[in-house]
Amino acid sequence: MECEMKKIKFFIFISLISIGFCVINTYEDSYSIVNDLITEFESISMPAIDIQALLNEDEQNQGSGIPLRFGYAFDVNYGINNSGTWENFEDGSRLWKIGFKSEGAYGMKVLFDSYNLPQGALLYMYSSNFEMSRGPYTYEQNHEDGSFAIPLVKSDHIIIEYFQPAYITETPEININKVIHAYRDIHNYYDQRDDRNCGDNVACSNANDFEEQVNSVIYLEMYTSICSASLVNNTSEDLAPYVLTAWHCVEGDGSLGSHNNFTFYFNHQSSTCSGSNGNYSDDITGSTILSWGSMNTSDFALLEMDNAPGWWWTPQPYYAGWSRYTSSPTISTGIHHPSGEPKKINFDNDQAYSCSWYSASTHWCLSWDDGGTAPGSSGSPIFDNNKRIVGQLTGGSGECGTGTDYYGKISRSWNNGSSASSRLKDWLDPLNTNQYTLDGTYDGLEVVEGCT
Repeated sequence: MECEMKKIKFFIFISLISIGFCVINTYEDSYSIVNDLITEFESISMPAIDIQALLNEDEQNQGSGIPLRFGYAFDVNYGINNSGTWENFEDGSRLWKIGFKSEGAYGMKVLFDSYNLPQGALLYMYSSNFEMSRGPYTYEQNHEDGSFAIPLVKSDHIIIEYFQPAYITETPEININKVIHAYRDIHNYYDQRDDRNCGDNVACSNANDFEEQVNSVIYLEMYTSICSASLVNNTSEDLAPYVLTAWHCVEGDGSLGSHNNFTFYFNHQSSTCSGSNGNYSDDITGSTILSWGSMNTSDFALLEMDNAPGWWWTPQPYYAGWSRYTSSPTISTGIHHPSGEPKKINFDNDQAYSCSWYSASTHWCLSWDDGGTAPGSSGSPIFDNNKRIVGQLTGGSGECGTGTDYYGKISRSWNNGSSASSRLKDWLDPLNTNQYTLDGTYDGLEVVEGCT
């Protein structure tokens, strides 16, 4: 008897059903703002920094395989046990606030080395003029290593606020170990971001044939620097939130196997071909580095985000396909975020050639027909003529199309070492299919229902 075939899509609604460390950032006003509670609190001023010296150092590092730095991190030790201001209310609820001011900052953010909130408590970070607020963060952000971070807020004076309802008797753990001053206007809050002509906006009509690939590319913000990255598919097609970038992007801000609080911005792109501002509302904080290969090899890092990106975001995130063939690929496009700008696209129609960064034959090299890369583009994917990723950007000999770009080979990263922590194959081919290519997907594996 012929079996009736019924195809269904396998969706992983991780963002709705997961428990634990869920950090899809939200932007609600804090408890005190909503309730118009204007009270005095301790606010701490950071020391002055030599911004010009930092910019000069950044200039010297361009093109050398060092990610674009935008922030300076102050080492601090401030928390509920040694600083800030508590306020007790008649109903038994409590409020704790602390402020940080760093003159001239385009934006600020904080990192916690101790974060453990009781269920029902709320934490926010917002600008002193109430222009921007992030939160609420809750017990769902508690992580076993106690770390946490809140992404950038537009201000040179930020406020951290913790609210505890009366019914909570548990003591929270809150301690801040780094305050970050953004000395570059990396989010273009004040129209001061560097303007680099490194490709067309992805809203331009010439990007229409690469819509899926565009929707896989991520603006990656580490603690004090930025890169580009891509969401990638694996052979089980289970929508595991794997992200491919360059090792040199994460080396200074995270270590192998450790949890980190990097922020992944999806859909940071202009809505018009000529626009200069993007979108920062579709973002996730938190990931673990699964595997890596140093700059002596193919300079890759594979990260797993704490949660899958929102399926309801527009455009919907795309899990890009890949190719691990060792023969020289014909290149179609590269998609990236130069200087943190809204997503750009480059074009080529030539074969890449095998080249070396430190070791022999670790990278694919090319010169773009149209467009180019710049600091901030590191880690971005390059696609072959079948629209599959074949490498990620390490660096280049020029800027914005003036030289040669070097992309670490997927084929070299595939079986780079003797364990899962040094290669891609264990993660991108968990079914051990030994296939050489995989197409991308929006919504996971097609399975057949009704047959045995």
